[in-house]
Amino acid sequence: MAFSQDAIEVRKEKLVRINALGINPYPHHYSPNATSRFLREQYEAGSLDKEKRYDIAGRLMAWRDHRKIIFGEVQDHEGRIQVCFEKEQFHGSQAELLSLIDLGDIVGVSGNVFQTRRGEITLHGKEYALLTKTLLPLPEKWNGIKDLELKYRRRSEYATMNLEMRDVFTKRSRGISAMREFLDAKGFLEVETPLLQPVYGGASAKPFKTHINVIDTDYFLSISPELYLKRYIAAGFNRVYTICKNFRNEGIDRTHNPEFTMMECYQSYADYNDMMKLTEEMYAFIFEQVLGSMKVMYRDPESDKGEMEINFTPPWKREKMLDLVHEYAGIDVAHFNQKGLQERILAIEDETFFRKTVPRDDINKWSWGELVGALFSHYCENQLIQPTFVVDHPRESTPLCKIHREDPRLIERFEPFVYGWEIGNAYSELNDPVLQRSLLEEQVKNRVNDDIPEQIDEDFCRAIEFGIPPTGGLGLGIDRLTMFLTNSYTIKDVIFFPLLRKEEK
Repeated sequence: MAFSQDAIEVRKEKLVRINALGINPYPHHYSPNATSRFLREQYEAGSLDKEKRYDIAGRLMAWRDHRKIIFGEVQDHEGRIQVCFEKEQFHGSQAELLSLIDLGDIVGVSGNVFQTRRGEITLHGKEYALLTKTLLPLPEKWNGIKDLELKYRRRSEYATMNLEMRDVFTKRSRGISAMREFLDAKGFLEVETPLLQPVYGGASAKPFKTHINVIDTDYFLSISPELYLKRYIAAGFNRVYTICKNFRNEGIDRTHNPEFTMMECYQSYADYNDMMKLTEEMYAFIFEQVLGSMKVMYRDPESDKGEMEINFTPPWKREKMLDLVHEYAGIDVAHFNQKGLQERILAIEDETFFRKTVPRDDINKWSWGELVGALFSHYCENQLIQPTFVVDHPRESTPLCKIHREDPRLIERFEPFVYGWEIGNAYSELNDPVLQRSLLEEQVKNRVNDDIPEQIDEDFCRAIEFGIPPTGGLGLGIDRLTMFLTNSYTIKDVIFFPLLRKEEK
């Protein structure tokens, strides 16, 4: 936001005058003993000591001079409260300082609480202190701002004027704390995995590459903690989890940011059925802890779905991927081989599918499993509004999962979907060392990424050869979880510092 240079100069002149009064405009310390919410709630409950002095601190959001008395509003981390000052109570430098205070300055106020004739709970300031003299004015008419880029670039200013934004990030923090509480109570141990990795893996994504000068070696920012967490399992830790940053050098849209936060956990002697139960119980616990309900209202302003109630109460629906494709795409893919499915898809009279998902000319290059995944993505995902586990994916979708115990074309994998979005991923983890190496070698062979060729993580393969027990693994996106906790439309609204294009000056 552009500010008037004249307004900034006026503040700088005031700063000079404050220093000339012998007042430090940036003191080292202040000790508030109350918050705006505490004073309001205790007063309304009739339990506040009206004779006691209370000290609050925060940003000055309003300042009205009525000759003999000044009214203002101080905003702290819990809200706002009115303050008032009787000018005749202050003398010398303290009296002059009152005329040098601006909106946006950070102040401390000490006094008694009373209620005005208009019913406003107010702190009667008997003493005050300037804690920070600001040089930039508060943003004007922020609610009417139309430049969304500015909203995400000027987080500090926007959040100061928009308490709803601060509530979003408060709920995000509480959601993560509730997730930790849930997993800790289930016997999981929180561990750490490296963000700088010599070999990237654990997901299909393009990594960020960097160079470690001291050892003259290329490294990659983590795209997933999976291969390291499984080494904890091999080391004898039965239940582990991490909440970490991942980095994928790919697209940016309303549900994707190149830097994002996720929780990933692994449980020995479990399979994907156990992880489904863990997922729905964890989500229910988090929503109950943060919102007091497992039901939320969510609305996508660009969708024709309108506002809808999403119910996270367990148990969630379980749907097989092949059945969903049959239902929504009208193709019983289970009864086709690769060639037959290619021919059946070419008969689809839906040019949008070929334009957005699989080009007609490339059909013969796609395997049976890849085509099933494409049909699911195009026709089914948007239909999954209420929390749903989509289970039993084609083998081609990942090399890290156990083959399905009933159908060798499939793997024991699930993805939970809500409102048409995938919010996580889970497997019955593959622990056959011979098959694991074979599948990883095949993945490296088939991967097309000439600028950053993929390698096999030999340390991970060694851990599998050393032996891990039957294991269930689960990854959940923190950012998308927060979008539902806060009814936020885009991932940028729940990441305090989202990735943006370089600002044009």
